[in-house]
Amino acid sequence: MNLKRNKHFFDLYWEDILVAKVIPYLNIRECFNFRCVSKTCLQIINMYFAKLTTLKLINNGFSPHTFQVFAVNCTRLKVLNLSRCASITDAELIPILLNNKGLISLNLSQCKNLSAKCLQPAILYCSNLQVLKLSKCYWLTTGAMEALALHQSLLEEVDLAHCAAISEGCILIFIKKFRNLKTLNLEGNKQITDKCLHTMAKYSKSLKLLNLGGCSEITDKGVRALAFNCPKLEGLLVRGCTKVTENSLQLMRNRVHLDRRPTEPVPAPEFVAI
Repeated sequence: MNLKRNKHFFDLYWEDILVAKVIPYLNIRECFNFRCVSKTCLQIINMYFAKLTTLKLINNGFSPHTFQVFAVNCTRLKVLNLSRCASITDAELIPILLNNKGLISLNLSQCKNLSAKCLQPAILYCSNLQVLKLSKCYWLTTGAMEALALHQSLLEEVDLAHCAAISEGCILIFIKKFRNLKTLNLEGNKQITDKCLHTMAKYSKSLKLLNLGGCSEITDKGVRALAFNCPKLEGLLVRGCTKVTENSLQLMRNRVHLDRRPTEPVPAPEFVAI
């Protein structure tokens, strides 16, 4: 007597169907719930994690165990976005970076429980890094910035908004090293002066988008240098820069998107001999 066994979910080809077509519809939390069902489910999810090239855990409070699972299984990542993951620490992040030396994009913006030490694996081993976002990383130090400039070479998009602990001097070194920068965010860094803008005018010929919002020490002199020397510039944000006037902004209004409406230019002072 032949009894036909009913088809089972796990009879489907794991790699070609379950991992490639079904599991991607689950979010990360659902993947971990499914992973807990059985040893078979665990194997399938681990296989899925092993094939990931992009991992986005934005604004999620995952446990240390979760990050340990990623560190062991995720070894092909090109994009890692942990923006606003307040729970992650150096101990969880460093193993992930060590096992993913092919990273192209790393976003640690607003990760408050990290330290500059966590960047060491990325600085030393992720030689293909092109995008680095560290907005509101108050732990970012001048030493880490100098190490980046020493060991990295391909960065094109960098976000250093509200990083008050880094000096203008290390930013100058950074600009001189990375001459292919296309996007640079320095918003809220009051240590930035016209020195940075003159350095960009000399070295950042590929710059397309520059955010200087809240950099209250820059003036028309620096903006004028950008206008004359950065031909590829498409966007400039200067809201809150009280020393920047229409005298310099009008030089680029016909080709650059600005976040300030045009106003009447301030008359240049006239000096009369007495």
